[in-house]
Amino acid sequence: MNRRERRAAGKRQAAPPVDPLFAQAVRHHQAGRLAEADALYRQVVAANPRHAAAWDLWGGIACQAGRPDVAAEMIGRAVALDGKVALYHYNLGNALARLGRLDDAASSFERAVALAPDHAAAHINLGGVLLRLGRFEAAVPRLRRAVVLAPERSEPHANLGLALLKQGQAEAAVACLRQAAALAPDNPEAHANLAAALQGLDRLDEAADSFRRALDLRPEAAGLRNDLGAVLSALGRLDEAVACFRRAVADDPEGRQGSSNLMVTLPFIGDADAVYAEARRFGARFAGIEPLARIVDPDPERPLRIGYLTPSLRTHALVPYLEPVFRAQRRLANSVHVYANVPDPDEVTWRLKDLVDSWTFVHDQSDDDVAARIAADGIDILIDPMGHWSGNRLPVFARRPAPVQVSYLCQGLTTGLAAIDYAIGDAWLNQGGAMRRHCVEQVVELPGGFQVTAFDDATVIGTPPIEANGFVTFGSFNNPEKLSDPCLDLWAAVLAAVPTSRLLIKGPGIERPALRSLLLERLARRGVAAERIETVGWIAGGGFLEVYNRVDIVLDTVPFSGGRTTVDALWMGVPVVTAIGDSVYGRYSYSHLARIGAPELAARDAAEYVALAAELAGDPGRLRRYREGLRPALDGSSLFDADRHVAELDAAFRVMWRRRVAGLPPRGFSL
Repeated sequence: MNRRERRAAGKRQAAPPVDPLFAQAVRHHQAGRLAEADALYRQVVAANPRHAAAWDLWGGIACQAGRPDVAAEMIGRAVALDGKVALYHYNLGNALARLGRLDDAASSFERAVALAPDHAAAHINLGGVLLRLGRFEAAVPRLRRAVVLAPERSEPHANLGLALLKQGQAEAAVACLRQAAALAPDNPEAHANLAAALQGLDRLDEAADSFRRALDLRPEAAGLRNDLGAVLSALGRLDEAVACFRRAVADDPEGRQGSSNLMVTLPFIGDADAVYAEARRFGARFAGIEPLARIVDPDPERPLRIGYLTPSLRTHALVPYLEPVFRAQRRLANSVHVYANVPDPDEVTWRLKDLVDSWTFVHDQSDDDVAARIAADGIDILIDPMGHWSGNRLPVFARRPAPVQVSYLCQGLTTGLAAIDYAIGDAWLNQGGAMRRHCVEQVVELPGGFQVTAFDDATVIGTPPIEANGFVTFGSFNNPEKLSDPCLDLWAAVLAAVPTSRLLIKGPGIERPALRSLLLERLARRGVAAERIETVGWIAGGGFLEVYNRVDIVLDTVPFSGGRTTVDALWMGVPVVTAIGDSVYGRYSYSHLARIGAPELAARDAAEYVALAAELAGDPGRLRRYREGLRPALDGSSLFDADRHVAELDAAFRVMWRRRVAGLPPRGFSL
């Protein structure tokens, strides 16, 4: 016998026999009698510790029983005994994946497919683990191979679609996800994945249909209902969106997404009382939480540590309001500390980071951990600039990690949290107690206004288009979700009062055929012919300001007025006709106009709004004067004076702090 023959004979002797005990264990295992199989596998490995197949199958039972740690150890022994069996590596990968050891799982699956290139399940699971690890480029070829090997299975198509989506290949992703849904028509997740991809492509009608299909299969899924509500809201179907969010809250009363979505959508249709009631319900969930706040140094006059806990510190509408504040605050004695809920930073993020004393990313931390960090940092005053808008971390505020907590900038009606002491406003927002009526927080009026902003733009202002056209062009550049029925009623009345006029409506998504058709249909029901309407969709960069040169007068939305769009219009010399609403979100434009010395553009009611718009339309000279004077008025106003605004904020913070260290409760005030 030569050396090769002796080595082969030795291997045959070392290999355990497939004895009757093992065969019996396998039969029990295959029949689902796991307890019996478990006992027999135990006997097999006790008698023969080198029985790799028994270790592997025994580990499989442990994995089925929810003990992946035990399974990984058992199957690991099988791999150590015979590392050339692809199935052992595959099973070990599954156990490691369940343990969250994704890198190790990927290595096991890689070994499995190396040993068995046609092992479809190994390719599927390897692709899935790489997807979870964020290694999308590596996942794609594995999943493509899995699709070839198992074209009848939904999972590889779905995972390939998700990987392609992450790589920006949206159309290819939709094709894969559509196939996954077709192969698994009763799988709600398959339809939900397809819906999300369609939503990303702005194919909202199709996305809504797929979300509905997913909800037909899983009607109790509050998350899916929230997603459908967001799509319906973007389509301008606000009543349906609100119904979705209400159902989501009912199905998941402790969930925060449904409540926040409801509270940022209801203002578009003007139901302030409903928003307030929902905010109070939201706040009640956090009653009884032990506060973390502690006063490190009770000196009422010492420099303060000001914290901002906020999302959207990247290219976002919040930044033009917050950046000038950061720039001005660095010139004061107080220090500024940012806790950024920003999973996708960009160049704007790094620019803002350089403006403050410390910066902590918290997007991957729990509410408890973030609150503990803020408390440990000794923050004296913690600010929420986003209210219930996307990405908020309001439950952190509910834990009261700072002695004084403040709602500022985009707070909307109210957060509903008793743990937030104050809301920053001004005399125009709070005129007649409008803020106080719907505010859990104590209202603080700043004399110069509730916010400040900045412009880095030199777009040339054109002449009023009426001079060339011979007719007046009204315009709106607001979020299409603000185009409520009362708003369209008002605009229709204006167009009827100025029968030769046109209306240009610009906004993100307005170019979508479904949204545009719905808007034209709604206006037609109010007697406005389609030929009088022009729609313009999203324009990237600063070029969108040029479109204001095609508009003579901006018609503000009701009941939710413009914010940044109003400032944009004024910067371009276009007067904005607004109505003073009953609540804070109907008064943003009024506050801006009052601060630049143009309160005459704010109407007290609908009749005055129509009359004011018609009067302006008939006075080209006045339109030219506005064209020439609004930008200088804006430039010289408190709306652009960051130093003044931050000085007022600083004075307000000092009042809040003095009350806190004196043991006094929060109380509203006007500086």
